[in-house]
This record gives sequence, structure tokens and C-alpha cells, in this order.
Amino acid sequence: MPDHPPAVPTSRWSRLSRGAVLAIGAGLGAAAVGACWAGMSLAGQSGDSFSTDGTLTVTGVGGGLDSGEPCSGTGGYSDIHFGTQVTITDAAGTLVAVGSLGLGQKTEQGCEFPFTVDDITPGSKFYTVEVSHRGGLSKAEDELRTGGLAFTLGD
Repeated sequence: MPDHPPAVPTSRWSRLSRGAVLAIGAGLGAAAVGACWAGMSLAGQSGDSFSTDGTLTVTGVGGGLDSGEPCSGTGGYSDIHFGTQVTITDAAGTLVAVGSLGLGQKTEQGCEFPFTVDDITPGSKFYTVEVSHRGGLSKAEDELRTGGLAFTLGD
């Protein structure tokens, strides 16, 4: 019987320093997480997100102001002002994008607010655009992609 145990073959990994093994493991882990993230991102979309823009005009507001002056909704329209939320939901009623009204300007018609909504998820049969709590208007995807939407509140 020999005095010493039989020799165990050494692997390539056992010859590396602990720091090198940790660095290799971290690199492989980061690559795996990145691949999963990319796969989930691509699988969850039927195309690239898109943006839309338009205006909301509140008629009969801004009396006494000169054309182009800043304005906001008053009276029953006091919820319509710079920063008011613009939401877009898909046909299932799922919120898919949020934007807000820009600074209102006095026009001949009343107070006009521009808006832009970015990162709209594509692929719905129709979308509902709603400003504040005013009820939504339905639009097809191609209408949203074209932009230039024009909504009016008031008389």
C-alpha cells in the first residue's frame, strides 16, 4: 500500500486565481442577463413604439387676451392647463402611453394646447385618446401615427 493518496487530475479552472474565476463568472452572468433582456424586449413588441401629436382647443376661453398670449382653461374647464395628462389606451383598455398638454396659447377659437405622446405600443385595432377626465375619442393606429390630431372642448 502506498503512503500517499492517488493523484487527482487538476482541471483548468483550478489553476486560475480566485479573482480570475470571479471575473469570468461575472462576465458570463452579464451576458446571460443581457441575452434574456434582449429576447424579452423583442418578444414583447410587434414593432417599434411610435409617437403622436395634436392640439386641444378650449373654445370661448381667453377673452381679453391677444392672439398668441398664454392662456388656460377657466370655469368648468379649469382642469385644462399646461401639464394636464393625455392618456392613450389600447382596444383592451390598457394604458399604453402618457403625455401632457403644452402651454396654451390664445387663438381666434379660444385657448389651444399642443400635446405630444411618445412610446405608444403598436398593434391595437384602435386607441382611445383622453385628456384629463373628459372622456376619450377613438382613433385608428394609422391616424395616431400620422399625428396632427385636433380635439375641441366647449361650444
